Amino acid sequence: MKYLMKTSMLAVFLFALTVNAQDDGNYVNEPGYVDFGKLTSFYKGDDITEVFMDAPLLRMVSKLSGENDPELKNLLTGLKLIKVYSFIVPENERKNLVKRIKEIDKKLLSKKWYRIIKVKEKNKYTNVYLKSSNDENNIVGLAVVSIDDNGKASFVNIVGNINMDNLGKLSDKFNIPKMFSKKHKKKVTEEKKK
Repeated sequence: MKYLMKTSMLAVFLFALTVNAQDDGNYVNEPGYVDFGKLTSFYKGDDITEVFMDAPLLRMVSKLSGENDPELKNLLTGLKLIKVYSFIVPENERKNLVKRIKEIDKKLLSKKWYRIIKVKEKNKYTNVYLKSSNDENNIVGLAVVSIDDNGKASFVNIVGNINMDNLGKLSDKFNIPKMFSKKHKKKVTEEKKK
């Protein structure tokens, strides 16, 4: 039975991976939603990962996990959307992508997102953002934009009520870049108090 449950969950997850052309239209009004713009012009070749898991699919995975994986069920509760784009950027497009990352940064900061991590090195950019609810008691959005010195870019957006204590586990379950150590959680708390 355990094997059947794991196989079913894998099938649902693989289905989610193939649903990469979904319309984000239902989520654009969510406070934690980020429009990264059209990214397809930045990637070439076959080394591309796109994940789009919307609320109905997240609920389905949560139900399928049920008693066999209560931790996963807990992680997914309250989430409305997980979208991940990861790809290799050709050398001639890297400057354009860095420009896009700077535009996203400016837009998110103007919409009162907290930038909790900023890494800027010679050919490497990584920014991590959190969006609080209006009462600032809950995290309702997370965004990551990055490009490393090898040209690997990642854009991640998680929308919904996000439990910061479980974020690392969510990263492990869905192969999202690990973002939060205890040090980063402390920084988030300090940043929100400012």
